[in-house]
Amino acid sequence: MKKLTNYRRTVQYLQKIYNLINAEYFNGELEEITLTVQESVRSYGHVSVSETWFTTDNKAMKELNVSANYLTRDIIEVVTTLIHECSHIYNMQHGVKDTSNGYIYHNKKFKKTAEEMGKIKIDRSEKYGWTISTPTEETIDFCIRNGLENIEIRRKSDFSFGGFTGGTNGNNTLPRPTTRKPSSTRKYICPCCGNSFRATKDINVICADCDVQFVKIG
Repeated sequence: MKKLTNYRRTVQYLQKIYNLINAEYFNGELEEITLTVQESVRSYGHVSVSETWFTTDNKAMKELNVSANYLTRDIIEVVTTLIHECSHIYNMQHGVKDTSNGYIYHNKKFKKTAEEMGKIKIDRSEKYGWTISTPTEETIDFCIRNGLENIEIRRKSDFSFGGFTGGTNGNNTLPRPTTRKPSSTRKYICPCCGNSFRATKDINVICADCDVQFVKIG
């Protein structure tokens, strides 16, 4: 297999994985979606709660986005993100309300589907509920059996405040930064739990509680 350093090929590859997950874990029941790869430093992925893509013959589809910023994580982690979002799709199709508080807080109904059908491990975030997703031996075996390889292209984070909208599972918003005097340190904040710290240089750090990357805000 050629290295996944091409954007178009990467999107097709992720669509292939979606189809494999659908067949392996969700009995082939998941609806057709439009898979996108777009900027998202707030989460590894999200799925829209309503149809957002329409063809000229009036076919409507939900959007499943995989963050362009985190594509080069281990493929096992990327697959775990896709299974997480597929669990939301499955629940929506079966009338199961698995989130609240503007689609942010994940309840035990989500945990049940993701663990029992998707075979991933779900732990609880104090603020955002049962949303922390971890691969299992089943996930690893799935990747090996299907010969899945790491993606080698991603988008450099270019985070800006403002303009965020809700309406999708997995999205959170951050407050606008206040004006401050220039400083030799950078402030980093977790977009989920709000934990923060300062550093004297640019670094990449993942919040152990929420499993998302800290965002530099100043």
